Amino acid sequence: MLASDRMASDPTEVWGDLATSAFVRSSHLFKSLDEEACQDLLKLAQVQTYAAGETLVSEGSAGEDFFLVRDGTAALSAERGGRALELGHLERGGFFGEERVLGGGMHPATVVALTEVAVVRFSPPMVAALADRFPKVGQLLQAVAAARRKELAARGG
Repeated sequence: MLASDRMASDPTEVWGDLATSAFVRSSHLFKSLDEEACQDLLKLAQVQTYAAGETLVSEGSAGEDFFLVRDGTAALSAERGGRALELGHLERGGFFGEERVLGGGMHPATVVALTEVAVVRFSPPMVAALADRFPKVGQLLQAVAAARRKELAARGG
């Protein structure tokens, strides 16, 4: 079986997974949450693993989730004018899907696993509610989205 023929693992609950819960709590994005909000987030989060070469999200797709990279490395790329533009890599603690959280738009880039990648998946409405309630979360999401748009524009997008 080729890596591209593999399928992502079935999502599993984060609640009860102490290592993943600790990782989410310590992430730069969510460390400003109070205990109640963090528990609510963890109760709804899921972990999923993707094989190297597997696409996590495709550019232009509506997508349903916001992702926090727990393990592994993934590449971000976008197609402009018939050519692929590499936008960077995501590693432990990196996230994507912020456009879905901020405005419900389509994914502006494709994300492909370079190594086996484990992500924690969250519902965009849940993360949006947290961004409204905890300004540091919203500010970080806005800053990352703006930086990624700027990077895409600088590379010819």
